[in-house]
Amino acid sequence: MAKKKESVVLAPEEPGLNWTDTKNLVRPMLEAGISVLVKGHPGIGKSAMAAKLAEEMKLELVDIRLAQRDPADVAGVYFPDDKRTQLNLLAPDWVAKAVSKPVLVFLDEINAAVTKLHQAAAYQIVLEHRVGPFQFHKGTVVLAAGNLEEDNAIVTPLSSALSNRFAHFRLRVDTKSWVEWGSDNGIDGRILGFISARGAELLYQNTGEDAFPSPRTWEMAARVIGNAEPGQVRRILASCVGVAAAIDFESWLAIYGRVDPAAIVRRGQKIDFGKGDGLEPSFRYAAIFAVASWVVEQSDLGAKEIDNLVAFLASRGLDPEYQLLCLRRLWRLSWLPAKLRACHAYRKLAGDLVAIRSAGYNR
Repeated sequence: MAKKKESVVLAPEEPGLNWTDTKNLVRPMLEAGISVLVKGHPGIGKSAMAAKLAEEMKLELVDIRLAQRDPADVAGVYFPDDKRTQLNLLAPDWVAKAVSKPVLVFLDEINAAVTKLHQAAAYQIVLEHRVGPFQFHKGTVVLAAGNLEEDNAIVTPLSSALSNRFAHFRLRVDTKSWVEWGSDNGIDGRILGFISARGAELLYQNTGEDAFPSPRTWEMAARVIGNAEPGQVRRILASCVGVAAAIDFESWLAIYGRVDPAAIVRRGQKIDFGKGDGLEPSFRYAAIFAVASWVVEQSDLGAKEIDNLVAFLASRGLDPEYQLLCLRRLWRLSWLPAKLRACHAYRKLAGDLVAIRSAGYNR
């Protein structure tokens, strides 16, 4: 008897924009000389966004964590000259960089229990692009990030004068953007498959415990579990993302383990996603990430293996969203795209995917 397809209950969408859309909107604002404040939950990628924007804009990143800095480390200190007739500003080291060349000044944790002195220093940086008499280079841009009050983080409301100097964006938790980022940055395929299958609730869930799921803590876990013994996985995961998420992930590994990627790619083993286990979204995600992760670990594939890989992507019942997820992870391999393009079956599959996307395919 065929298994019933899993029902998926979607939670109400959180306000705000996903990571990719936010980044793509912030960049032109910065390039226009407008300072930007991005707010969002702890650990969902605000700092990573600053680093990525600096990379894309070819700017050095000057990362200033306001809550961890003394106001003097931000705005400098004044001292009298030799004649004691005037005060001169001794600026912190980072100011010299912002003055001498274009940089991205990132004011992180701007509302995390900072004092009025911090805000006064930030006001001058944001509004006038200077510290005291030191005017920033005309190519220097300012980006700030802050947490949300509902996250039980200690938040100090910004003064209206400072808040009004920013363009404001709210960053929301978004599974698709994080999985795409993870595919490009080598995150363990088991974690990417798990998050794809379980959704935003398991990507970020502030439980109030010391360890809870967030993009940051899943990335931490991904750096460790690849070298962990099987019996260590739950404890390692629990230390990063909490006990409940670790138990759920361990259950997911049992589904992931039902897939034999070597048999699929090397021997052409078939999976029918139109019946039985293949109907379950969890199994589909397990299959595509298991195969993609296995291929990523190879140094090359022969022509027959390429044919088998494409045949897997074209399996009966495998929807375009799963095919695209798998290809996204595979496309980072420098040697694979040319081999895929040389395969007639792949060219047909790619053409079908382009046509489906152009027609506005929606699951």
